[in-house]
Amino acid sequence: MPKINESIVLVGGGGGVYRVAKFLKHIRPNITTVQTVFDHGGHSGELRDERGVLPPGDIRQAIVALSDDNAEPALRRLMGYRFGEIGNSSLDRATVGNILLTALAEIEGSLPLAINALCRLCGVRGKVLPVSLDDAELCAELSDGTIVKGEGNIDTRSIDDERSIARVFLDRTAHIFVGAYDALVGADKIVFCPGDIYTSLIPNLLVNGFVDAVKLSSAKLIYCVNIMTKKAETHGFTVTDFSRVVCEHLDGRKPDFTVFNIDPIDHKVAEVYAKEKSEPVILDYPDGACEFAHKYISEHLVDCNRDFIRHHPRIASVIADL
Repeated sequence: MPKINESIVLVGGGGGVYRVAKFLKHIRPNITTVQTVFDHGGHSGELRDERGVLPPGDIRQAIVALSDDNAEPALRRLMGYRFGEIGNSSLDRATVGNILLTALAEIEGSLPLAINALCRLCGVRGKVLPVSLDDAELCAELSDGTIVKGEGNIDTRSIDDERSIARVFLDRTAHIFVGAYDALVGADKIVFCPGDIYTSLIPNLLVNGFVDAVKLSSAKLIYCVNIMTKKAETHGFTVTDFSRVVCEHLDGRKPDFTVFNIDPIDHKVAEVYAKEKSEPVILDYPDGACEFAHKYISEHLVDCNRDFIRHHPRIASVIADL
């Protein structure tokens, strides 16, 4: 039986880690999130350019996810508040949580200290850590050899762009933050959360020292596969394709468990996603052993809300029980 106080490290970007952490914290108190800091899109990118602070967006979402639901609900809503766009305003598209983290980084003198301070204010249970403190840019090589620089540029390519991503890389060496390294090595479970695989998950694995920590750790390695594909990154991907990309970056280690959805997608919702050339991720390999995972776990994981597909809160129980 899994231990109630087992140490679980969640790895990924903003939305995927947020969804898992939000529900897992109620059944497992010892959670640490490790997240990418290479976002160069939206207001996070502007803060990076103007203030020299590493992009705080994904970290802010993790803090909100792990914050106390009852202690400061107003503060939690404030953290996620995004200003509307009125034109030529410095607050256009700005998120309050990002501004708070930027201010605290200048006050406290470093991003880790700023995160700790904001975690205390929000009553966070667990730890929120950046994967690195080094400033690097995510780049992608497309199938025709073109290099696209910047997470935002990679992520927002047109759905009419038929080129696929051949590989992603960092434009300079980024070293793992020591706190993240220690958390991975000492974990009971390491969870690769759902989300944009090339712009949210894999950038963590590109950080020097990250894969070494995973290989050194005795943790069970769990990969939660996306429910839907995304045209700019994973068009036509199956469960095996997602697993293959992860394994290609793990230098010989593969997930102990790969969790994927078997719920059918509502026809009307599927039509909405189809307009963006997004399709359900299907299993194309028999349940059992594979070179990209020790075991596949099929679960009913779809949570549909107003035409948006997300992982059902059940994903937290699946992770806890494995």
